[in-house]
Amino acid sequence: MDAVPVKKRPEFPAFRGVITHPVVVVGGGMSGAMTAYACASAGYKVILLEADRIGLGGSGRATGIFSGEGSVSLREVEARHGKRAARAMFNATQAAPRELAATIKRLNIRAGFELADQFRVLAPGESDKLIRRELAARQGAGVKASWVAPAAIMRQAAIDSGGAMRLPDAGFVDPFKLTLGFLNAAIKRGAKVYEKSRIKKITFTRKTATAYLDNGAITTTNLAICIGEPTALFKPLKRHLRHEDRYAVLTEPLSAAVRAELGQRTAVVTDNESPAHYLWLTADHRALFAGADQKRPPDRLRDKTLVQRTGQLMYELSRLYPAISGARPEYGWDVPLTHPVDGVLYAGSHRNFPFHHFAFGTLHDPARAYLASRIILRSVQGRTEKDDEHFSFARNL
Repeated sequence: MDAVPVKKRPEFPAFRGVITHPVVVVGGGMSGAMTAYACASAGYKVILLEADRIGLGGSGRATGIFSGEGSVSLREVEARHGKRAARAMFNATQAAPRELAATIKRLNIRAGFELADQFRVLAPGESDKLIRRELAARQGAGVKASWVAPAAIMRQAAIDSGGAMRLPDAGFVDPFKLTLGFLNAAIKRGAKVYEKSRIKKITFTRKTATAYLDNGAITTTNLAICIGEPTALFKPLKRHLRHEDRYAVLTEPLSAAVRAELGQRTAVVTDNESPAHYLWLTADHRALFAGADQKRPPDRLRDKTLVQRTGQLMYELSRLYPAISGARPEYGWDVPLTHPVDGVLYAGSHRNFPFHHFAFGTLHDPARAYLASRIILRSVQGRTEKDDEHFSFARNL
């Protein structure tokens, strides 16, 4: 957010009035902006409501690192939902980054988008038994993945490792600029945007749903809920997700001498720990390192926890790359996450909430947000594809 001058951040009025409208998108982050664009470009009249300011919530605090993984473990998803469902989930998620790339190019969104491989790296001396099983399961399901030998990992990522699983279609994009880019594209196609417009209550009949705000109400047959995680309006859905914080650090620009010690620096590097860590080296020569996911602390401990986790991440980063040990963190922050119980995002309808279309558990991953927006569009159109059901809440019934 600091990279975008305040004068270039758009401002929108609060919603006022009582109207009926075809599509209402709730949430002004990545998934909300993408959904507004998808529906508007399909010819629908769209209103987007943001409770605070556009892009300044979870999406503005996201790391921008994205992945084409349906979940950390295909084997666990397969055990829970079956082989066919797991294959469909992973293949759809793996296709999302390239579909997002094509849309970004078509819309000419300037957000530093880069596609790259992802290396899930074993620690020195760590057994490769489990990761080899996961690799075999992915390859058996037709999901792209391959093994990388220790020498290649040393050459490409300068890490002393027992090997790694290579996963295609990961990368990085500036999440705030991406959100603004999709929002602008939606506005050009007729979408109307309102900030400081918090929904207090939602009711529904057999024909419509009505969202009540401080200064008005909107009745609709399509209410797309893209707010990151269930609020008090959707208490029954909270049980499907774990509420956690991920922590991130961004170092000062690294010197040429330090960068020379970091390999080819062209991939997202993650480890085999639980929770995992994620490393990306930015275009302006900074190390972006994230992980240390944990249960969300109470507000009174948030600042203290942030200081502790920032220090912990810098220590872990220096262990991975000793050359970085002298670098200081220029930014340290937390990212609010809702992890689906099975790791796979939720997108689509719910039988207990008529006229609603949800996007939860995207982990503020731009590729997941994009996939959710396409599933919601098909739900709005009444043209859901067979595999869309695997991303709905119905998969856990």
